[in-house]
Amino acid sequence: MKQSSNTLVWGSILLAFGLVLLAKTLGWFHIDWGFTLRFWPVLLILAGGVLLLKQSWSGVVTAILIALAIPSAIINGANKKFHDWDDRGFEFNIDDFDDDDDDQHNHRKDYEERSDTYSKDGKTHFSEPFTENIADATLKFGAGAGEFTIEGTTSQLVEADAETEFGNYIMTAKRNESTKTSVVDFEMESKDSTGRKKIRIRDFDNMDNRVEMRLSDKPTWTFDLGLGAGKGNFDLSAYRVKKVKLGAGAAEVDLKLGENVENDAQIDIEAGVASIEINIPESVGCEFKIDGALNSKDLDNFEKISSGLYRTSNYNSAKKKIKISYEGGISSLEVNRY
Repeated sequence: MKQSSNTLVWGSILLAFGLVLLAKTLGWFHIDWGFTLRFWPVLLILAGGVLLLKQSWSGVVTAILIALAIPSAIINGANKKFHDWDDRGFEFNIDDFDDDDDDQHNHRKDYEERSDTYSKDGKTHFSEPFTENIADATLKFGAGAGEFTIEGTTSQLVEADAETEFGNYIMTAKRNESTKTSVVDFEMESKDSTGRKKIRIRDFDNMDNRVEMRLSDKPTWTFDLGLGAGKGNFDLSAYRVKKVKLGAGAAEVDLKLGENVENDAQIDIEAGVASIEINIPESVGCEFKIDGALNSKDLDNFEKISSGLYRTSNYNSAKKKIKISYEGGISSLEVNRY
């Protein structure tokens, strides 16, 4: 049977495109995109040549070539802003486009001590020492996307091991000796240790970051945890917890509290399309308030007090109480007692 010219052209394009992607995935050759995109005008030359052929498929192929040429030209124009665009990833300097010289850190003068640690390529170890005069500590954890764990104790105030595939992490420690407080910020930051604003991607096929963090069990902790996507395992059972604020987007989060929790501890949770599991000790009384009609919930040994309000049977008699406020979009919630 004679094939039409349209079938032949589209079959050839798909076959060639598939073979190139397969060979690149299997590592048969390396594509230097920074060099290759310099030849984007060739696509326009080919588009013109195809139009001159005046075949039935000329219009479609020309449109495809032009559609490829336009983004290639844009990326090539910005290519000088990129560094090391190869299989190791690339760095994009935001400072080259940002003329703002705003001072975002005036609040630092309120603290007597300060230290910054920036993540590097691959694995980075973060550490902030503990001093006996720290009574209260706050951890602000802005994770982004990936797999994140807070579990276990350390002789330091904070220790963390990070493996980054996308972006940079910075740990900032601030202390106020007069109030005996310390604030630790661990977040994704578009800067490196030189102060230049950068976005770094090491692996396009794997853009998940991993962070494992350990904390001192001596101070009373306040947590501000933000997780965009991925999985968070926050086992806070070994710490003296006063307050937890958890924001989760499209994430799976396991949160565990222990008997060291402060009395009347407050847990505030805001979730988007997330799966949240909370584990609390049976000896601790718990009050649970939920807001959100599209939430699937499973509450272990809770009694319904009123619309959206639940309490454990030992809430009034327990020596310690936890109050949980939950606001969710389309999320799954499970509260277990152990």
